[in-house]
Amino acid sequence: MRQFAIAAALALASALASALPAAAEEIPGSNFKSGFWEGAAYTDDTGAFMECSTWVGYQNGQTLWVRLLPNDTVSIYLNQPDVTFKPGDTFELWVMMETGLPAIGTGDVWNESYAGITYNGIQPTVDFLNSGRYLRMLGMGIDEGFDVDGIAPALAMAQDCLAQRGGIGVGGKVLDAAPG
Repeated sequence: MRQFAIAAALALASALASALPAAAEEIPGSNFKSGFWEGAAYTDDTGAFMECSTWVGYQNGQTLWVRLLPNDTVSIYLNQPDVTFKPGDTFELWVMMETGLPAIGTGDVWNESYAGITYNGIQPTVDFLNSGRYLRMLGMGIDEGFDVDGIAPALAMAQDCLAQRGGIGVGGKVLDAAPG
């Protein structure tokens, strides 16, 4: 069972704030919470809607972040304590649930703190992520597993957040990595 400490929650909030693009801002009143998962909507540097995200922090300082974007893509990013990524790097990344086949594609580094992968098709990706309680990411020099219990309601809230802002994910019949 996952154990959370108040210090870890404060560190997570600080890490998330520093990981967002410099001008990205949370849309007031858009935040949501489901179990250990939190989420919100964000704007870009022009003030336009950018994404709805949900994330969960772990006691060891890791953060798993799922971003739903209005262009019908989903990004799954990982923050690993004491690991610095080199922006611009790409790598093969396998994302697996405990059942079914892995979703394999080309991952990328978002910034020095976060690396992950983007998939085409919000609904197929959400269905994939909801297919189990244990997610494993293999690649980028990291082989980590994550307890994602409670991800389904958090992703439903993120999808509602996206729909409220006019960015409904349509299409994307197959879970495949979006071009980097």
